[in-house]
Amino acid sequence: MTDAVLVLAWLLLSHLVADFVLQTGGVAAAKADRGGRALGGLLAHGLIVGLCLVPVGLAFEGRGWTLVGSVAIAHVAVDRMKVLLTRRAAAAALREANELREGPAPADHLGRAWTPTPAALFLADQAAHLLIIAAAWAVLLAGQAPGSGWVAAVDGWLAGWDRSTVHHVVGVGVVLAALVIVNVRAGFLFVAILVRPVEAGLDGRFRWGGRAAPAVAAATAEAHEGPAVGTHRWSVRLGPLEARVAAEPDVPSTNPRRAHEPGPVGLTARVGATIGVLERLLIVVFVLTGTDVAIGFVVAAKTLARFRQLDDREFAEYYLLGTLGSVGVAIVSALVARAALGAILA
Repeated sequence: MTDAVLVLAWLLLSHLVADFVLQTGGVAAAKADRGGRALGGLLAHGLIVGLCLVPVGLAFEGRGWTLVGSVAIAHVAVDRMKVLLTRRAAAAALREANELREGPAPADHLGRAWTPTPAALFLADQAAHLLIIAAAWAVLLAGQAPGSGWVAAVDGWLAGWDRSTVHHVVGVGVVLAALVIVNVRAGFLFVAILVRPVEAGLDGRFRWGGRAAPAVAAATAEAHEGPAVGTHRWSVRLGPLEARVAAEPDVPSTNPRRAHEPGPVGLTARVGATIGVLERLLIVVFVLTGTDVAIGFVVAAKTLARFRQLDDREFAEYYLLGTLGSVGVAIVSALVARAALGAILA
């Protein structure tokens, strides 16, 4: 395995760790806000991205630090663009739903203002990050050897171990770690964004799956015909493949910092999330081991549990959309990982 493959694998893992492991819900919510809070969230996330890339800076010195800075700055810019585009998509979906005068959706359905655009923007955001990382590597690091200080430190730490063997072990570990993050965390978020509708609360804030987000325009908030103050508003609690629509009282939290936070996710959502993760991990194992035919048994087993509900067309659409999204993430990531492992072990 060449050093280039190992460096690219590390760059990919660093991105995944920064986006899906170290990025907290508070940082993600701040990035989607406005003004100073949004700037603070973006800067915090950019710092996390830079910290994950520190080993690249230490290894390649000047060129490496240039990559660290450029990737972190570009990451912040791409994230902000995704927030703005998602905000516009949500506003358009809500306007259309309000014009049609649709009420709250029944449980386990796609919802009143569903649109595939946020999920497409999620994929576009990830693709943009990976393209930027690849371009930065090609311009700054391709063909470059690590600095002498880094090489001496690594050689001293490895002592008498075979360098090629260590590279293989580290490379395989990095690929498998990235595969786990994609299917446990990134896959969960993608499917949740894909199936969840957009709801608007009386506070004028949009909610995706029960999580508050800033209102995108005063006109849209005013156009929403919500219930009278003192009654109930509707929010959506969901996991990647399960959802429940529940009424919650219009009573603000006594803690102003938690006034817009959703209540605890129900048991159904947690079970659905767990099923989705297990489904993706099993599919990954089947693809890596060449037993792709077993994928059908996983999907069939889950479908049997929902057999009676599939008579409901709206639920069937919701279920099919979530299942295809989950299975797609698992298959694509497993195929990419299989190709990467082949290059590492060649």
